[in-house]
Amino acid sequence: MNKEINFFQYLKDRIGYIVIYFVAILLVILTMHLTLIISLKKVFFENVIYSLLISAILLSVFLVYDYRKNRDFYKQLSTLVNYAIDLDDLLYDVQGVTREQEIFQIILTKLYRNYKQEITRYEDIHNEYLEFINQWVHQMKTPVSVINLLVQEAVNNECNEAFESIGEENDKLYHGLEMVLYNARLNKFNLDFVVENIHISDLIREVINDNKKLIIKNRVYPKLKGKENLIVRSDRKSLYFVINQLLINGVKYSKDGEKRSINFIIKEEEKENILVIEDNGIGIAKEDVGRVFRVFFTGKNGRKINESTGMGLYLSKKVCDELGHRIWVESEEGVGSKFYVAFNKEKSIFNM
Repeated sequence: MNKEINFFQYLKDRIGYIVIYFVAILLVILTMHLTLIISLKKVFFENVIYSLLISAILLSVFLVYDYRKNRDFYKQLSTLVNYAIDLDDLLYDVQGVTREQEIFQIILTKLYRNYKQEITRYEDIHNEYLEFINQWVHQMKTPVSVINLLVQEAVNNECNEAFESIGEENDKLYHGLEMVLYNARLNKFNLDFVVENIHISDLIREVINDNKKLIIKNRVYPKLKGKENLIVRSDRKSLYFVINQLLINGVKYSKDGEKRSINFIIKEEEKENILVIEDNGIGIAKEDVGRVFRVFFTGKNGRKINESTGMGLYLSKKVCDELGHRIWVESEEGVGSKFYVAFNKEKSIFNM
């Protein structure tokens, strides 16, 4: 939107001054003529018109002069409003003409400096917090891994079922730590990804294998379909997180029955490669479908399952957005859900 201040805009902004000026002139002329009338002297209408004409000319000259004096200042403001995005330009490149403009510039400069100092202070606090979270998560992962090894050894030695339960809870703890870590990394995502060619079917098999205990316990049968040799360009670690989260959700919200399955369907289209993760679980309520990717949103199903945090799908969406992939869902309550992850062939952040 053009915000240029031209001469007509300048006059419009000063219409009140112009009206008051002419009212004052008329009052002066009226006072003088009343004096003449009281003195029984003749009043000439031509003199009134002449006085108004002279006043109008003088006012016009002054307005043109004032506009020309401030024109460069207006042009600088218009240019910055229309094109500049940095407040530093607005405060340091624009030079005030009048003392009033200079004072306003000084005030705005002081306010802006204080604002930048506060922003810098909060950024430092935020970075320290993120650093703490990252270190804490990595420290917690070590005992979690040790517990997992001890539990696995106990299970292999045919110890009681309590160790299996401990192992399951330990896996949940590990998954929770991963979500905390990804949430902390999102603000600096561009510093922590590596672009590579990925065989999508190999990555899916890796995710399935890492979750085999969860899959076996819940009697859910994963199936890989479609074009298995398809290659996509992405960050392997981040894409693993997304697929892993969608698999865990599919298992978590599966419904009781003999035919519990999750299908991984790989499709190649003209402009996109698409991964479809399809389950025949409890599905998503119609009113919740458009909100499942919102932070902390658990919806109708989340109220049935206490483990729901509303973070998994939110982080998956954020990661896909950062990677330049599309993610969406189609679902019918009581029938199942289909999550789509689309990899654009033509327009990608990795091809720039």
